[in-house]
Order: sequence, then structure tokens, then C-alpha cells
Amino acid sequence: MQTDLTFAWDKSPASAAAAASFAAAIIGQDTAYISHGEIQTGLSIDGAHWAPDLARLYASDFADFGEERDLLIARTPDGSIAGIAILAWEESSRRRFAVLEDMVVAPLNRSSGVGGQLVRLVEERVKERGVAWLFLESGLRNERAHQFFEREGFHMTGHVFVKQIEP
Repeated sequence: MQTDLTFAWDKSPASAAAAASFAAAIIGQDTAYISHGEIQTGLSIDGAHWAPDLARLYASDFADFGEERDLLIARTPDGSIAGIAILAWEESSRRRFAVLEDMVVAPLNRSSGVGGQLVRLVEERVKERGVAWLFLESGLRNERAHQFFEREGFHMTGHVFVKQIEP
């Protein structure tokens, strides 16, 4: 496990902009990350390809987290980002819940414990708020992430289907 990292909840404008660049650079290299959320938010143009202006879209999405979303950043001693997690707070008419909207770990930091620590800190934050349910979505082909989240105690609760209707 990599122990020289610092983890902080930080959605300041400078940190959010750096996290957006980090996410776009890493996620944009692999279409396996694409799930229904990326289609719904326009980050993916068709479920198979990223939007050509992905970095700009992430910068816009990360520009204002408001009270509804939190940003957790793992940094190396030199200040570069090793991983991020975005946690959203949701509420229906019957239940409060949290959604792990995005989690990205730099390829060089994978299998070093960074992802596990991000998940543990997210879970602590959820517990602190008295929330009992934490959800996430993962791209259909992102098998490595699926295996990771299952090791972290998550389990699948359903399937999401989509059909593009041409206007």
C-alpha cells in the first residue's frame, strides 16, 4: 500500500480544476469507463465514444460542486494527483443516499491501495452524514473496476438498459 499520499476533501476551484484535468486525461483514454451516466450527461456522444471536448465538459462539471457533491483527492508528496472520488448526496421522497459518481486512480497508482483508501474515506463520509446506502455505476466493459468494487463489498443490484431513439 502506498503510504506517502495525502487524502483531502477539497472542492476549492484550483483543486477542482486540477481534478477535472486528471479525470479527463485518464478516463478519456478508455471507453470502458462509459456507462449510462456518461451518456445522460453528454460526456459520451453515443455510449461507445467520448465527446470530443471531454476536457472542457469535465472542467464545466467540476467548476461548481455546490452542497450536493464532494471531491476527495489523493496527492503524492510532490502535489500531483494520484486519485479522485466524487461523492453526490441525493434524496428521494423516502430515502437519503449517496452516489459515488466518479472514482479515478492514476494508472501508476493502481494496485497500490489508493482506490481502497478512497473507498474507505468515502464510506466514512457517508456514515458521518447518517446515510445508509452508497451507490455507484460502472461501464459494462470495465471488468477491472467491477472486480475492485466487489472486493470492496459492493454488489450488483440491477442492469441498466438503453435504447437510442432517432428523432
